[in-house]
Amino acid sequence: MWEIITILILAGASFYLIRKINFGGSDEVIEPEPKKEEIVEEVPDTDKEELIEEGLLEEESEEERGADRLISDAHTEFEKDNLREAERLLIEAIKKDRKNHHAYLALGNIFFKEGNWDDAINAFQKTVEYDPVNDVAFNNLGLSYFKAKDYKNAVSAFEKATAVNPDVKSRFINLALAAKKNKDNKLATKSLERLTSLEAEPNVKHLKMLADSYEANGQTDKFTKVLTHILEIDPEDVDVKRKLARYE
Repeated sequence: MWEIITILILAGASFYLIRKINFGGSDEVIEPEPKKEEIVEEVPDTDKEELIEEGLLEEESEEERGADRLISDAHTEFEKDNLREAERLLIEAIKKDRKNHHAYLALGNIFFKEGNWDDAINAFQKTVEYDPVNDVAFNNLGLSYFKAKDYKNAVSAFEKATAVNPDVKSRFINLALAAKKNKDNKLATKSLERLTSLEAEPNVKHLKMLADSYEANGQTDKFTKVLTHILEIDPEDVDVKRKLARYE
């Protein structure tokens, strides 16, 4: 598939942001055992709306439509679940503007929705090639690597996503889970520490993840300290009481 797209681009020679694409809900759930956590795919809201007054405009031919218009039309087709037509329009947009990172991002999201991890990876790689500070694309690239079980590259992509934009806290969870899968518990712990430090209010779910990470690293003092903090928030948490009892 990707080879065909590349040939079309070369032979023919996207500003588009898909509104909150549903990958099985607003968030994709990939959970660590026994209680799973979210791997979140952020796709930014569109910042462009077209106002067309009925009867005043004629339909453009595909040859007359610029890349941005093709991407907008692809968005419409995507929301109708017409993925093949959306993909075709995006390829046409790339043929008109082969460095349009918005088109590659949208194309990657289509491939991701279809479970086509390899082509999604290629599309998101193209996105960051032409827009190297696109934190959304780095996050989605990391997610695609994670789905493809390439945890080393997933870690690298999530690290770049958090470096470009550390304000999206869910990406630190993504990084921690990928690092854990990559057998790097120290990095997983570091990411969770960063996450909990950024949260204005304590998040018990995230604190439990951090405590488990401390335990995996043999950091008993920090493990028990976090669990004690959780009990201060929720004194009736039976699971936490049981874990603490093992170290008494």
